[in-house]
Formats: sequence, C-alpha cells, structure tokens
Amino acid sequence: MSRHKLLILLSIVLCVCCFLLPAQARNDVVLVIGQDNQSIVDYVEATHGRTSPDGIMAYTAINDLSGLSEAADHGAGVNHVDDLLGKYPDLRVVQLGLYMRYMLEAVVQGHLDDNIDRLGEWIRHSGRQVYLRIGYEFDNPENEYVPEQYIPAYRYIVARLRKNGVRNVCFVWHTIAWQDKAWPAYDPLRWYPGSQYVDWVGISFFDSKQDAERNKAARLARQFGKPLMIAESSPFFQHTDEEKLKWLASLFGYIDKNHVRYLSYINVDWDALEMFQSRAWGDARLENSPVVMQEWLNNLERFRQGI
Repeated sequence: MSRHKLLILLSIVLCVCCFLLPAQARNDVVLVIGQDNQSIVDYVEATHGRTSPDGIMAYTAINDLSGLSEAADHGAGVNHVDDLLGKYPDLRVVQLGLYMRYMLEAVVQGHLDDNIDRLGEWIRHSGRQVYLRIGYEFDNPENEYVPEQYIPAYRYIVARLRKNGVRNVCFVWHTIAWQDKAWPAYDPLRWYPGSQYVDWVGISFFDSKQDAERNKAARLARQFGKPLMIAESSPFFQHTDEEKLKWLASLFGYIDKNHVRYLSYINVDWDALEMFQSRAWGDARLENSPVVMQEWLNNLERFRQGI
C-alpha cells in the first residue's frame, strides 16, 4: 500500500473513532457546563448528588493558548482548565472553543505551528475526550472570519493535529445558527471545510424564538451524516422565572426533535462579566431559582434517559 493511501486510510479510521468515542453506545449523552471556573464550581456544588456534568467548556486562543495550563481572564471570567480537571478528576470531556480572530493567515502560513503542536500535546495529556470548536461561531460577523481564510486555517489545524497523532480530539464545526436583522442571509456552507475535516456540527442556542437557522443547521448535520451538538446555550434576555421556563421548553423541545445527545450550557451571570455588561443578557445561573433549577433537572433526567 502506498504511503498516500495509508494516510487516507488512517484519516478515515480516526474520523470513525472520533464519531464513536463521544457516544460509546449511540444512546449515550454528554452534558457540559461552562464557561468560567467559578460558574462551573457553583453549578457542581448546587447540583451535587442530583446530576453531575460529564465535562466542562472553556476557551483559549491559538496565538497564546491561555486558560489551559494557567489562569486567564479576558473579561469573561477566569478560565483555567487544568485546575478544574484536577478538582474534578471524574470529568471525561473537555469542550474547547478555539479563538482565531485576526489569526487565520498566521495559521496557514505556519507561524503558529508551535502553538498548534503545544495544543495537541495538551489535548493528548489531558486524558479526556476533547471537542475542539475551531473558530467557533465562524459565521458571527463580529468574528470577521472570511470564508476564504477560515476554511484553509481550519483544515490546517485538523491536518497538523492528525499528523501529530492526537487521537482524543473531535473537530467541531460550530455555526451560530442565528441571524440578526442586520446580518447577511444565513449561509453557513460558505465556511464548510469538507466532511473529512468535521466530526460534529455544533450550534448556539440563545434566542428561543428564532429557530429557522437552527432547523437548517440540523438538516445540514443530517445531510452530512454528522452528529449534532448544542455547543453553547444560555437564555439571553430571559429575566423572569416564567421566561426562563419557556426558554427551557424551547431548548429541550429542539433537543427532542433533532435527537441531540450533546448539550453545553453556559451557567453564568452575563451582566456581572466585564465583556458582556453592556449587553443586558441577564443572569443565566440555574441555581438562582429553585423553580428553574427543578425544571432543568427534570428535563435533564429525560435527556439522559433518551426520552
């Protein structure tokens, strides 16, 4: 067998393994809580004995890899993944948002190869299944990811990590799956790097009323034969218990309808974070309301049972 054919075969095997790893049996589910250390700790303490997350979500940037091995706070709370993994050794999953704004060309030109290699070593030694959202919410205009730059950068990172033999990683193509009135028409395929580079399709779930884009993303996942994850979720602009209960109904309704088996919830007080104070998104901490927390737990139990 030629070296070229062998590399293709190995890539196929890695993709299949990655598809199976997050769902040892396809009925398995994953719950991930984010997004800063204190919010994660608060959630775990508030739900102790009732439900535990399977993993945590955090963020880093390809130019500095901050927040992994040391504490970092860029205005959205402290990220320090190694600290949490030491505190909660039973966690089996890390979901990692990889920020690349203004870094796409540097990636493709090889200027950040050392960082990609360091990221791969961190993933390998984490001892967890890592879901890497490369350039998360690529179609959010705020991120300024030009498709012609984003696609080769995404592919470059995937190819280099595979070349380095990093096997405990799944590559997530994460669309915001939402459209502001001022944005162009929703067309995430403009950023699609190709199915050989994508293990999961991820979406964001913030607005409970707008579902056309989320439904389109679910159809794309089915079309590509990829599992669908809710990569980020939090009830924006939902301030009362009644509003949050309706939001939960919408969230879990979407999960049921589309057979989503991977849910990531951001359990933070957005208004207390420097980066988001001006946006008035509200306080999404579930533990603040016994009524909302109980409804969350009820839905989570059904989610885990596959109902």
